[in-house]
Amino acid sequence: QFATAGSDCVVRVYDEQTRALVTDLEGGGAGEPGHSNRVFCVKFDQDNSNMIVSGGWDNNIKVWDIRVPNPVRSIYGPYICGDSIDLHDQYLLTGAYKDSKQLQLWDFGTCEPIDDNLPWDEGLPSDKPCLIYGAQFQKSTGDLIVAGGSGSNEVKIFDGNNMFKPCAQVKNLSRACFSVDFSNGGDMFACGGGDGVIRVFNVV
Repeated sequence: QFATAGSDCVVRVYDEQTRALVTDLEGGGAGEPGHSNRVFCVKFDQDNSNMIVSGGWDNNIKVWDIRVPNPVRSIYGPYICGDSIDLHDQYLLTGAYKDSKQLQLWDFGTCEPIDDNLPWDEGLPSDKPCLIYGAQFQKSTGDLIVAGGSGSNEVKIFDGNNMFKPCAQVKNLSRACFSVDFSNGGDMFACGGGDGVIRVFNVV
């Protein structure tokens, strides 16, 4: 299955083989409401294909079970403007388009904060606040996080073995970074943005 985010505030789930619509996730009725503004990011839980996380302009993260019509959990706060939600084990990562508390970690099972402010500037200060468009766990181990955005036009790597403090920085980009991605093995990452350049780095 795959899911898409739409401008009409609905998350749609499709069958990968037939391309047929499986369900619309919009909430409301007698249950918890769904999204009230544009949805920018959806992610499946890799350990449970029935569970989806979504976020967007309404400052809400919604956790869906595709077997029921309404969200089963939600978080209020993160303003999601790109591919900046990710899951690893029972950790939920959000990257928000705002100038403080850009990166936050949550317990996926309870939606309670684990760390509601990963230290963006600690040790590697930025010239301006970074407004996040993309954020992702390292796919293999989850020990690293990569995130990038606008404002300071930069990308940073955060080390999970050191309280997720910044350990590397790609700075002075001429335009915003709109997308980041780790390789499947976790030994490389890429970033791309408004300058029309895709940059690929080794993780050492």
